[in-house]
Amino acid sequence: MGAPLRPMAAPVALLAMLMAPHAQADIKVVPAVALRATYTDNVRLEADATKQGQFITELTPSVALTSDGPRLKLRASFASHLFAYLGERLDGTRSNSRELSADARAKLIDDLLFFDGAASINQQNVSGFAPQVASNVYSSVNSNEVRTWRASPYVKHRFGASADAELRYARDSVKSGNASLGDSTADAVSLSIASGPLFRTVGWGLTASRQDIDDSLGRQSRAENAELTLRLRVSSELSLTAAGGYDKYDFQGLGGKSAGSSRLVGLIWTPSLRTSVNASVGKRFFGSSYALTALHRSRRTVWNLNYSDGVTSSREQFLGTNQISTFDLLDNLFRANFPDAQERRQAVDAYIAATGLPPTLPDEVNYFGNRFLLQKQLQAAAAFNGARSTAVLSLNATERRALSTPPSDSLQLGGGLPGFNDDTRQAAVTLAGNYRMSPRSGVNVLLSKTRIESLTTGATGDQVLLTLALVRQFQRSIKGSVELRHSQGTAAVSGGHTYRENAISASLSYQL
Repeated sequence: MGAPLRPMAAPVALLAMLMAPHAQADIKVVPAVALRATYTDNVRLEADATKQGQFITELTPSVALTSDGPRLKLRASFASHLFAYLGERLDGTRSNSRELSADARAKLIDDLLFFDGAASINQQNVSGFAPQVASNVYSSVNSNEVRTWRASPYVKHRFGASADAELRYARDSVKSGNASLGDSTADAVSLSIASGPLFRTVGWGLTASRQDIDDSLGRQSRAENAELTLRLRVSSELSLTAAGGYDKYDFQGLGGKSAGSSRLVGLIWTPSLRTSVNASVGKRFFGSSYALTALHRSRRTVWNLNYSDGVTSSREQFLGTNQISTFDLLDNLFRANFPDAQERRQAVDAYIAATGLPPTLPDEVNYFGNRFLLQKQLQAAAAFNGARSTAVLSLNATERRALSTPPSDSLQLGGGLPGFNDDTRQAAVTLAGNYRMSPRSGVNVLLSKTRIESLTTGATGDQVLLTLALVRQFQRSIKGSVELRHSQGTAAVSGGHTYRENAISASLSYQL
């Protein structure tokens, strides 16, 4: 696609989606407003000798949009946080912040043209070795707004029972306004062809993609990937898989390879509707490669295990959904009681809103960086549902090693710490739970511990976070809560220090 047409791709695709017949779909709009008062004894997460307290009042108008129509699937929410401070407003605090999460999937022309779109605005950590901001969105310490969007029109066609094909174009953007993370846009084209029901014993698939990234801090880069997969069905429960392909990245490397062939073998095992395992092992240009996805669910539990490795970057992590989703875990947990997907989604949404469980669970710390990385990640999660309680547990271990040269990463780390982000290892454990004392009242608890280590310098940073909240539904549209928060940790940058914070807040929300 020519360069003059690139800036028009996303607006044209969005306009086409709005003008299509599904624009008449029933879109549910739910506005709300919340008022929260918070006192914290360490608003900037400083050492005990210099910490300062602050009383903050927060007004948060928000709106949520949902649609589950046959032509449009939409989930979007936007909130604007407005902060007022008692006395002098301290440095390291904000006057306002925004949050946006939007995902849309549309059918433009039956059995032919479709559209996917997503957008987000979030507060993200600048460094993994500075104090980690939790739910205190009023703090600007080691925190910066990141804005992303992605627009992707695509064509799908079915060749009878022989094969299914998809041709997709995607344009995305990541911006922060921070000098340490380059603003970037990317254009990608991908083609996938997979065998249809006619191939029952031996199945096959072919994928090919190319992505061009334009970064304000570096030169343009390109990623090209192609893979052919084969599947042999041994029985109704077991299939064997094999794959071969080629990956090519044109980043300036650190002396290692940036391209090469790939070969993988694996299996797919589905002994029952409640259990599935998909595993593979092989070689890629960066070395040995492994993948595992395992899921098991019972009437009251869900167990999920994932391992993956591959080339990534900070921008790709910000665009993706790498966090462990509470919604996905509960969706599997509620599957037995709500077989219909739409009814189950509504039930999960209502349950999360009523209990106050977080939509995602903290796992890795995704810091600002402008390099290509080799990431190896293991995630384990489990959800438990009792008569009056629900708990979600997650474990995460991540290792990142730099593949490309550091053109500008020292900006956020300081001139004396050029190697902090070269190679890192992280670990995190999180427990979130709700106990329902009555149909209208409950107690929520969140306990998490994260740790990051620089394999280059030996420096470490960690944080423990504990929140305890009492939630009360006064009326159908009015909900209140009182929350206690304690956090403590160590920061390796800016001279290094240990910090502790205690905070109490009370909130009242009204949903129109």
